[in-house]
Amino acid sequence: MTGSQEALLEFLETGGCGYSPQALDRLWETVPAEMRLTCFNAGTIAEHYRGALGNRPQDQRPGLDLSSLPEPVRRELTWCVFRVVDRGGKIHSAKMGMLVRRVAEVIDDLGDRAPASLTGLGAREWLRLIGQAVHRRTGSLPSVSATQLVQQQLLRCYQSLWAGYDLRPWWQRELWDPVDDPRIPVRAHEPHGRHTLYFHHIGAGWLRRGLQWCCKVNLETSAWAWSTVRDRVSDFAVFDAFLADRDVGQVWLADDPSRVRMLMLDFLGHLRTSRVTAKRPAHGQPLSASRVMKLMISVEQFYIFMHDHQQTAAAALAEPGWLRLGPQHTRLFRRGELPRQRRRLHEGEVISDGAFSEIMAGIGVLGDRVGDGGLGDEQAMRIAMLLARTGRRMNEICMLDHDPLLPVNTPAGGRPDDPGALVARLRFQQTKIDGASDTILVDQEIVSIIRAQQE
Repeated sequence: MTGSQEALLEFLETGGCGYSPQALDRLWETVPAEMRLTCFNAGTIAEHYRGALGNRPQDQRPGLDLSSLPEPVRRELTWCVFRVVDRGGKIHSAKMGMLVRRVAEVIDDLGDRAPASLTGLGAREWLRLIGQAVHRRTGSLPSVSATQLVQQQLLRCYQSLWAGYDLRPWWQRELWDPVDDPRIPVRAHEPHGRHTLYFHHIGAGWLRRGLQWCCKVNLETSAWAWSTVRDRVSDFAVFDAFLADRDVGQVWLADDPSRVRMLMLDFLGHLRTSRVTAKRPAHGQPLSASRVMKLMISVEQFYIFMHDHQQTAAAALAEPGWLRLGPQHTRLFRRGELPRQRRRLHEGEVISDGAFSEIMAGIGVLGDRVGDGGLGDEQAMRIAMLLARTGRRMNEICMLDHDPLLPVNTPAGGRPDDPGALVARLRFQQTKIDGASDTILVDQEIVSIIRAQQE
């Protein structure tokens, strides 16, 4: 199970999602008549959605059959299928079909106790009952791969339904998913725009709601990018745990201004003695100076923002406690208390000229066919070639538009076919530095790489 799937499973156990027959009717009204199907295959699905099944019109495979499900659950999954294909996604009939069969088996086993909605049971409970149903039918538990496949499809539908039934403003939800909720303002080319954020890890309701509102305002005013919001959520899970350990339950942290300062010094000491808990090479090591500094800055900037907008925050959040913020909340740390970052350049981070030449000489192995001893990934080969030739960042290359080349005028006396002649401009997504140039001059070799990828 991936970390994101584990986080989603944990979130989906935190409470109900607001299902009702009326709520389902509201979702059903958004499904066009030609997509209100019981069986999805190349012959039944609307032509402009047909590619989402990956089938050709003459394909006679059965496709996705929902007829074994009771009507409310069938409507829910039909809505989920439409939502995926309408957003340009793909439906794998065999994988989704396995989920349908397993859910139908559980509903049959439960009889009168069966839920009216897919969300009537928690995601973990569905997986447990599915395992029992398979064992009862076959005498053995489902394989790990089959369980993972069903879980992946279940979570995909469950998350969409959870969001669809939730009528709150997007920023009040504990789960933010830009892919599933287009109301969330993200940049047109956002490097982390497919990452879901989970606010339920922040246990203090006043802190969670305050952070959600702060992130919402900064996203809408373009002061923060989605990646900044993602970092803030991670940072405040640490701050929330610290406050919970010290029984701090009020917005203003402490009644006495001097005790606010004492609390933040305690937080600084806590960070300096904390260890990395994530499963990574640095597990068990002290937090790095950059991580400590980032956590301190996140908390201080949040309180500065909430102090500056306390009237609006108190009204928007129905929390008068924000009105009690004072000057002591605008300077939580003093000069010199932020750790100094000492960036050391390790030998392994520098590619020598000789090593670089060897890499480029063998780069064709990435794109060669597997049968010929290669890795069969032509796109990865071209990405590596563009990285080497342009010096751009990884995200800037991976997010190139389909046609990123702009024409340039050939200088007087110059020939576009001269080796090294700059024949075009390459437009990339400049998401790192606001206002910086988003084009570079490139030669014919880079143009050829781009053309090959387009083809």
